[in-house]
Amino acid sequence: MSTRYDKMLDKIQKQPGERLKYLRSLIRVTRAYLQEKYGLPEITLKSWENGKTNLTQGGAKRCVEIYLNEGIIVSEDWILEGVGLDPTASINIHNYFATPTEKELPIEDDEVRMFRDANIFKESYPGTVIMVVSNDDMRPFYKPGDYIGGKMRYGNAIETAINKDCIIHLKNGERFFRRLIKNHSDGFNLTCLNPYETTVEPVLYNVEIDCVAPVIWHRWKDEN
Repeated sequence: MSTRYDKMLDKIQKQPGERLKYLRSLIRVTRAYLQEKYGLPEITLKSWENGKTNLTQGGAKRCVEIYLNEGIIVSEDWILEGVGLDPTASINIHNYFATPTEKELPIEDDEVRMFRDANIFKESYPGTVIMVVSNDDMRPFYKPGDYIGGKMRYGNAIETAINKDCIIHLKNGERFFRRLIKNHSDGFNLTCLNPYETTVEPVLYNVEIDCVAPVIWHRWKDEN
């Protein structure tokens, strides 16, 4: 069974125009805003988004530059083909993309390197999902800003993820990163590794799970 989140992802994966609409929705701006700020004609973007004009490689590259400047990391391949890592929000990374260099990236641009590593992982292992750790629930092994990835399991295969750290999608559309535990009533609990600093309940009892992805890839965020 797919969640509303999965259905939304299925839709934006179908056509470049749907993916462009999704990108614009992330930053909640109008086509007129993008025309005024970046010179991208409103009528051109509307034609791309509605699928009336085929989006070229050059057009995709222009959109990548615009959205990077607006704080969204996205690749040309994702816009054109729907492959690679899904778009993610970032802070202070557009300077690197605006002036590419062969030199080693400075420490403050580790997020860019992490994003590229995540893209490589997702492209190397089809069907995997990526999540950015957003809280302290799973410390000390996982910290906010770390990237994690795994392959989704459904139905009876969920049982194979018991006692593993997983990206978990619930049937109500919520998503968590927790350890999956089997409880005494033959249901599932989600527990954090760091109960003293969790933002919600340390244990979520008898949750209704749609699918889970045990973590098989972990990219640590550099600490300075």
